[in-house]
Amino acid sequence: MRILTWERVAQALGNPSRITVFRKLAQLEARSCYSHRGHYHTLDRLAAYDKNGLWSFRGVRFSRHGTLEETIAYLVEHSQQGYFASELEALLQVRVHNALARLSAAQRLDREQLVDQYLYLSQTTGKEQLERRYEAIRQAHERGAVGRPEVPQELHESIHVLLSVLNEKQRRLYLGLESIRLGHGGDFEVARMAGVNVKTVAQGRRQLLARNVTAERIREAGVGRPALKKKPK
Repeated sequence: MRILTWERVAQALGNPSRITVFRKLAQLEARSCYSHRGHYHTLDRLAAYDKNGLWSFRGVRFSRHGTLEETIAYLVEHSQQGYFASELEALLQVRVHNALARLSAAQRLDREQLVDQYLYLSQTTGKEQLERRYEAIRQAHERGAVGRPEVPQELHESIHVLLSVLNEKQRRLYLGLESIRLGHGGDFEVARMAGVNVKTVAQGRRQLLARNVTAERIREAGVGRPALKKKPK
């Protein structure tokens, strides 16, 4: 057998105490699965790990990197573009949200919200990972735009006219609103039409979604309805 349950291991050892079983597994350098609550064990020499250090046998999943949390931390740290939770689940074939929450709370991973989900990043190379992810999304969005009707030049001009009379914060919020209206890929589409950095659009969108907007924070000094003055009697 290439994998054994805890009970089979204990039975093979003569049903000793749990401490003795743990000690024997450590001596053999046995590895617990990251699925099935760690109930199955194997030896590295019996496992056929892939390039990511992962191996699955009859639906039981093992990692050269250890536990689920350690595996996620390794994969994110050594990735080119970070990982979305959905990508990690597709790769690891288990739920990862709780593990990601613990890693984030322990400040072992950074995260950046892109549209409606978080991108998990290395704490050391996260900036470069995020830039590569932005570039990959931009290229994918451009490929998807082939054959789509071109935005009329009049609309481009109208957007630029409107942006020219808004202050910086107002522009950011307006662009964020347009991104929300467009939905998936909106950040890049709006950035392309307005000729601004996609990060500006993303920041405005995040502010709106977080309800982090007040009139005082977007109004320029001296702008708005003048204060009423009492007429002298």
